[in-house]
Amino acid sequence: MRIRTTPLLAAVTLASGCGTSNEARPTEPPTPAAIGAEVAVTGGSVRGVVGEHGLKQYHGIPYAAPPIGESRWAPPGPVEPWPGIRNADSPGPGCFQQGAQGGFYDAATAVASMDEDCLTLNVWTRASHVDEGLPVMVWIHGGGLTVGSGDAYPGELLTSKGVVLVTINYRLGPFGFLALPELTAQSESGVSGNQGFRDQIASLEWVQGNIASFGGDPNNVTIFGESAGSMSVSLLQASPLAKGLFHRVIGQSGSALGPMAFRARPTPYANAAEAIGMEFARALAGDGGDTSLQALRALPADHILATFLSNPGFRSALAIVDDEVLPDEIGAIFTAGEQADVPVLIGSNADEGSALFSYIGPAFGDGAAGRAAYIQATLAEVADGIDEHYPAGDDDAQATESWLALMTDASFTYPMRAWAKGMATVPSDAYLYWFTWAPPIAERERYGAFHAAEIGYVFGNLELFDAVPASHDRVLSELMATMWTNFARTGVPDGEGLPAWPAYTSENEAYMEFGLDSGARSGLKTAKMELFERAWALRRESAQQAANSSAGSGAQGSDR
Repeated sequence: MRIRTTPLLAAVTLASGCGTSNEARPTEPPTPAAIGAEVAVTGGSVRGVVGEHGLKQYHGIPYAAPPIGESRWAPPGPVEPWPGIRNADSPGPGCFQQGAQGGFYDAATAVASMDEDCLTLNVWTRASHVDEGLPVMVWIHGGGLTVGSGDAYPGELLTSKGVVLVTINYRLGPFGFLALPELTAQSESGVSGNQGFRDQIASLEWVQGNIASFGGDPNNVTIFGESAGSMSVSLLQASPLAKGLFHRVIGQSGSALGPMAFRARPTPYANAAEAIGMEFARALAGDGGDTSLQALRALPADHILATFLSNPGFRSALAIVDDEVLPDEIGAIFTAGEQADVPVLIGSNADEGSALFSYIGPAFGDGAAGRAAYIQATLAEVADGIDEHYPAGDDDAQATESWLALMTDASFTYPMRAWAKGMATVPSDAYLYWFTWAPPIAERERYGAFHAAEIGYVFGNLELFDAVPASHDRVLSELMATMWTNFARTGVPDGEGLPAWPAYTSENEAYMEFGLDSGARSGLKTAKMELFERAWALRRESAQQAANSSAGSGAQGSDR
């Protein structure tokens, strides 16, 4: 409320003894605007839901134009204004994606509805007024860049600790990650691919322009995510297009610091993304069909998705070096110290491979033969040294157990440690963790601290995966949520009454264990980590040799 000073009030004098004063009575500062159900944002006004304890929710807010019709596969466009007040009491549809597959993660990733018109976000806040300047946490969901949605993650616990939570949708699979020569030719920058990452950047731009209306501080934004969401935030930290849009990073079980595919040139381990895109276009069009961009944009979304799912090779180059969102491999950007210089909190789980195995294993086979095929496909450069660290035993059951441990470390333990190690090129600190607690789900002994097990503890939804939580689960959730929000607030996760969490360095190899006895540790699997470090170095060396050979022979195409 603003107090108005009228001429009459300004003329009032105060008698004091025999003297008088003609000075105007000082006005009170204006009261900051209260945050209610209706909030004005880019494009118009939205009406959310005000609940108990000051918790307010605003769902399905557009942050970009619908990526449909001629905008399919285009960079995200500006929000299209809407008339009146837009209802924001329920989430928008998830982005187009595969339905249930009968797997471990179906319930956690299922969407109630899906549509290509899906670029929306959700805001949770307990701020009462717009000037509160609370830390902002922007969650990017996982799902292999092919499934999932932002509305699956509740904000009750994190907002109770004094932050504003934003969860987003972004284009997935063939709609979010397609490189094509014709798309490249139409682009002002001469690039294509990585549309889903451009969506994520657009959502962060929306946060910069709008989050103060929800009581958030646009100068204190933390991006965080799990699995493909964590891989996404590693990419955003490396992308020049995202610099200045966030101030801290949290990554849970996912990193893109390994060898990557390139838009316009093949490597010994991946075809060029544009070549894969053309193969996909031919599959979409059918024998002798029209592969022009105009024809592809006219195809039904169901047909595009079904064709994408028909060939695993179409998934082999989703996140790519496109020359703009990513001008180089993320690992090279970190080595050069060109990533965003912000603190990071990153880590992985002890048994990542246990629940993922049913999705990944069948592509390679069973038991010892499957393990051998996996090694040749992913770690051929160090195949001779793997048995020393991951002995396979004498039968298929032992070989599978070895394979699970190898998959966990190759895909998660080492990439997260490489991310922490890569922060040595900038002044900001890295905090590494390892989650070892097995949630109380069915077959708890079989799955252990599985991939995504920590999500329920960060968000406080401890019944996730049909778990039956006990007292230690609640204690662990309180600890992790407090440390995550402390980090979002200050860039340091520990504090008064909390276990000390030293920053990681290559010298101390420090990390925090979250489990039965949470606390600081050091030296997480260091001998095994050297194996993967060597594999990545050899793979990059072979790619560079191939690129040099191609350039020397006069081959056409980008050096990227």
